[in-house]
Formats: sequence, structure tokens, C-alpha cells
Amino acid sequence: MLINNRIKLEVTGHIARVTLARPEKMNAIDPDMFAAVPMVGEELRKDKSIRVVILDAEGDNFCSGLDKASIAGLMSPGKDADSGTLSVSDLSTRTHGIANAPQYAAWMWRELPMPVIVALRGITFGGGLQIALGGDMRYASADSQFSILEMKWGIIPDMSSTQVMRHLVADDVIRELTYTARIFSAQDALKWGFITDIVEDPLAHAYSIAEQIVAKNPVAVRAAKQMLDQAPYQTQAEGLLFESQEQDKILGTPNQIEAVMSQMQKRAPNYED
Repeated sequence: MLINNRIKLEVTGHIARVTLARPEKMNAIDPDMFAAVPMVGEELRKDKSIRVVILDAEGDNFCSGLDKASIAGLMSPGKDADSGTLSVSDLSTRTHGIANAPQYAAWMWRELPMPVIVALRGITFGGGLQIALGGDMRYASADSQFSILEMKWGIIPDMSSTQVMRHLVADDVIRELTYTARIFSAQDALKWGFITDIVEDPLAHAYSIAEQIVAKNPVAVRAAKQMLDQAPYQTQAEGLLFESQEQDKILGTPNQIEAVMSQMQKRAPNYED
């Protein structure tokens, strides 16, 4: 399925593969791609059989960031790129819960109930990096390159990455890379916490991890994602109570019993979605 001529969606078994599909432009983000993301999210939520999402991109690069024409479109009506005047009124309007439309292109992956695994190769710059950070895990090829690129265009990273990076990467590293917009390697990305691991074939590795997750109780996996997503924003008391409440919902359910029985009987589990 091709959504809004920008993103492909393919479901095989319990795994959904979502692919950015604008390789001729290095998968740069334009208004059509921004519009496609909520459509993809709706499709993923409707299909209760989906337990894991893999996010990748066509071509040799994941995403070069915002399309240059889209950056120009941020200028106020009637102003040209030399005027230096920006219109942010639309950006301040919340269109998708707590996020605006550009933020939701990255934040939506965090709000999905199932884990999202991102496979990266080539360039992952600016808005592309912010989208990648929306995933639960990120696997990259050794030749991948990254940049918090927005400062190059005189703007700030505003697609939700500030709310994700601070839980992954040291504050001073984030500041240096944000202020300078410099390009950094996969090795540095791994060292600093932007990616989970460097692998020879990111897509194949993503599928390997996805298959392992699919073999687990899907209700427990979704509860674990919700628990881990909320933990940084909860007090200790709230976090401990949330753990207990979610475990109470899981213990003794058919899927939880199936997890135990399949282990004892040394067979593949058969879970209900």
C-alpha cells in the first residue's frame, strides 16, 4: 500500500514494514510526507494483528531532512527567503494531541502501542533524525551519517527530538551538535546513544529483532512500551504503582498462561491479538 505517494505500508504476519518512499529526493520531508504519517498511524492502529513496526526508507539514505522547498514555505506569506521573517503561528497550533503536524511526524511513532524498530543507512539528517528518534530502537549501517542539521538553515530542531534526545544522550553532546549542526558518524552515534547498534544489514537485523518480539506475549509487550514511555515523566511512586497496575491486568490472562505453557512444553506460543 502506497500512502499519499510518500510512504509504503506492507504487513506480513505480525510485522508491519513502513518505508519512506521518496528516494529520488533522499526521502526529504515535504508536506505530502507530513500528511502521510498520520494516515500510516491510523492504518497501523486499525490492524490489531500488528505487534511490531519496522521503519526504513527506499534508496541509499534514510532521510536528508526537510525538503528545501518546505523550509522556504516557513517564511511568512509575501516574504522571500532574504527577508529573515518567519511565521510560527501555525506551528504553535496543536493539531495532533500535544503535537503540531511536523512534530507528529516524529512523535507519532512514540505514541504507537507497538514497538517501532528503525533501520538506518546513508544520511539521516535534521527532520530525518528526529523521525528516527521516535522509534524504540535504531540499527544503522557502519557508513551511516547523522546531523542535527536545523541550525544550518537558521532554525531549531522542533519535531519533538528535544523530548527524546535528553533521555538518550548527554546534555552537553546534544548542545554541541545542535549549535554546530555538524555531521557525525555511526560510531559516534552509537557511543553517544543516538542509535542502538551498528550492524551489517540494518533491515535484516530489524526483522530478526522483530521476530523475537513477535514471539512474546503481545499484551505484555505493549504494556512494557507504555510503562517505559511514561517512566521518565513519573514520580517514583507513580512509576511503581503503574508497574503494579499493568501487571495486575496481565497475570492469569490467556496470553500470560500461554507464555508459561509454551515454555514448559518447549513449543512455539500461540497468542491472541
